[in-house]
Amino acid sequence: MSQPQDGRVARRRDRDARGLSSTRARRGQAESRLPSAPRERRPLLAALAVLLIVGGALLAGLLATRADHRVEVLVAARTVRAGEVITGDDLVSTPVSSTLDTLILASQTEQVVGRTARVEIAKGQLLDTSQLLASSLPGDGSQVVGISLESGRFPAGGLAAGDVVDVVDTNSGAVTVRGVQVLMAVSTSGSDNDWTSGCVLSLIVNEVDAAALAQAAAGGSIAVVLTASDQPIGEG
Repeated sequence: MSQPQDGRVARRRDRDARGLSSTRARRGQAESRLPSAPRERRPLLAALAVLLIVGGALLAGLLATRADHRVEVLVAARTVRAGEVITGDDLVSTPVSSTLDTLILASQTEQVVGRTARVEIAKGQLLDTSQLLASSLPGDGSQVVGISLESGRFPAGGLAAGDVVDVVDTNSGAVTVRGVQVLMAVSTSGSDNDWTSGCVLSLIVNEVDAAALAQAAAGGSIAVVLTASDQPIGEG
């Protein structure tokens, strides 16, 4: 009676053994395939490394090429105020790789000395042609007139080169000259922050108004009214 049962038990053991063997075989195949992934990625990593090396070499070459094309240009050695005449002591040079056509080469220093600054040029700023007057002042049809004003006959905060003023006759209250540009403004006290004692102005005026303005200024019968600030010299 025990023989059929023993046969069934044996057959079940055989099936279990075959199943276990099949599972182990599948695991072995899967494990044998896992290491293949890194081998597939290695060519991609190598290609990326080559691209990075080549790209870095190209960038270094470009920077070296740009450095080789630097030129000496003029730089302000100190702050030059609008209306001031530039001297050789105001200029130094520095190498730059800029492609701006308006920058002034160091070899053109002689062409810059004696020119008038249209705007304020800060110390260390590169000089370009837009900062300089094309011709000397006062220019054709203009003259420079100096006037002295007491406190109360000009704005309390003072005036500066580039400001535009109207000249007023204090006796009649009429505007005698319009749109006059200040070339230079100096406080009588000598301090830029103290205008309480008056000021001395150099004004760029039309030559037909110059004589009358000088006479009125000598008689102490004028005042000025500010109409615009910080205009480039020669464009008032």
